[in-house]
Amino acid sequence: MAKGDSSNPELLALIQDLVHSAITDFVMPRYSLYEVYKNRLGLDWDLTAQDVIAQDITEEYYEGLIQTVKAMAASSLANIHFIEVECLEDDCALFVEEHLKEVLGIIYYSHKNELE
Repeated sequence: MAKGDSSNPELLALIQDLVHSAITDFVMPRYSLYEVYKNRLGLDWDLTAQDVIAQDITEEYYEGLIQTVKAMAASSLANIHFIEVECLEDDCALFVEEHLKEVLGIIYYSHKNELE
């Protein structure tokens, strides 16, 4: 997600529409959600991008993951609204401000990952 897109009105309107078809939708404390993603996926921010790829957390299957987790770490939000949406080609996880006013990040999960 490009800098400045986080409060783009069109993006926020799309997310508000997507909430109605979410397969997962909850609000969680930012730090807790950050820890879940950082720990579950084995991310260590002292690692280089190549080290992360070596852990099978690749941009090909998890586009936006690294950027989203870094955005959660840097954010001052108390809570994050997590929304997971099932799509035809890829699923995505949306990390937004509690009241859908700012996007922290979007992670795309490729269905190709399930075929291998």
